[in-house]
Amino acid sequence: MKGLNVQCGARRFEGIAAILWDKDGTLADSYGFLQKLAHQRSHSLNQKVPGVYDDLMAAFGCVAGQYDPAGLMAVGTRYENEIAAAAYVAARGHAWADSRQWVQSSFAESDRSVTRKADLTPPLAGIPELLQQAQQMGLVMAVLSGDTTANIQDFLDCYDLAAQIAWSAGSESPPVKPDPQMVWTACEKLRVAPEECLVIGDSALDQQLAHNGKCAGFVSVTWGGSPAIAEAQAVLSEPQALQLLL
Repeated sequence: MKGLNVQCGARRFEGIAAILWDKDGTLADSYGFLQKLAHQRSHSLNQKVPGVYDDLMAAFGCVAGQYDPAGLMAVGTRYENEIAAAAYVAARGHAWADSRQWVQSSFAESDRSVTRKADLTPPLAGIPELLQQAQQMGLVMAVLSGDTTANIQDFLDCYDLAAQIAWSAGSESPPVKPDPQMVWTACEKLRVAPEECLVIGDSALDQQLAHNGKCAGFVSVTWGGSPAIAEAQAVLSEPQALQLLL
């Protein structure tokens, strides 16, 4: 497959055939939703284990009304969030099996109290246009996310983006970021080589995924509110700053 040149600020990536996108904070405006979900999970579990609310909110990256886009809630998988919450419960003297069970039931209760996630996490400004342009110019694209595969697909369907994305993989089961197998599976599905792929995301896990998968590079995006990742080859503050060149 003949690749494109992708200009990201002063950095140009040559021979790019595919883009591997993160979702939350990169394609989707999800921080408000995730902050609300962190509160509901912490509140529900606090009903079973009084006094754990503040510790859980801090662990999730939500302190004093502030939301950490690099925190556990933002970049961790559901499983990682469950394990972290269970650890705080167990630290209060409860059996590990009971802690896991209480966390799982609390998370399930919180999920039922939240309406469809896709409705609350619209695409960030400029993303639909960028995806459409990339597809029209011949790039193939995948979404690799800490969210579930079902939620990724629902997001794409909800906002008419599914036609632009050839493959998506969530983290409901291994491999998860930054396991390079996510990259290699996506490459197999897209029929490209890792060195033809550009990873675009907003967290250090995305950078590690690109590095571990031996991709052409990693582009850190701050357009969703995340801080720049120092190890990125390029940093972009708005989708319009990404230029596709023949």
